[in-house]
This record gives sequence, C-alpha cells and structure tokens, in this order.
Amino acid sequence: MNNDEFYIKRCIELAQKALGKTYPNPLVGSVIVHNGEIIGEGYHHKAGENHAEINAINSVKDKTLIPESTIYVSLEPCAHYGKTPPCALKIKELGFKKVVIGAMDSHDKVNGKGKK
Repeated sequence: MNNDEFYIKRCIELAQKALGKTYPNPLVGSVIVHNGEIIGEGYHHKAGENHAEINAINSVKDKTLIPESTIYVSLEPCAHYGKTPPCALKIKELGFKKVVIGAMDSHDKVNGKGKK
C-alpha cells in the first residue's frame, strides 16, 4: 500500500464516525499531511455543518504549513454553494501543494467541478 492509499484509508475511517448522521449528504473524511506527518484530520459530522475538508483545515495548529501540505479527501470536494461555501474554493484559496481525491462525486452540482 502506498502513502496515498494509506491516507485515503484514514479518510474513510474518519468518515465512518458519522455513520447515519449526514443524510442526505455522503460520509466524507479528510486528512492533511505535511512531510509525511498528519497535521490535520476531519470528517463531515452532520448535514448542514462544516464539511470534512473544513474540519480538517480547522484542526491544523500551524496554518503556515498548509501551502507545503497535501490534503486528502475521500470524496471530490464540493464546488457549489449550499448550506456551506464550496470546499474546492477554500482548498484553492489556501494553496495546498497537492490534493488527493479518493472518489469523484457524481452529484450533478459537483461531478468534476471540484477537481477542476
């Protein structure tokens, strides 16, 4: 198993903590890694609340490490305004070095837009 697989697996473990609480939204987990060390983790706790990526970003103690870090997310970051602003925009704004997505989101409002 390579590092990307390892961290995506961790994203999935985190996501499962919210089993049954995120409907109609999917379960999503996110991990932020700097120089091989996890510096932030988060998951989508409940529909209408912060998404996994935002919770992971908020958990990072030293935000200056973010531009040199990789963010892993089990599902393509959202690209539209709903109850929360688009995670893809926040990820771009913070300037992560790399983004690794576990699975693309087939939802018509996302579907490739989060990746772009």
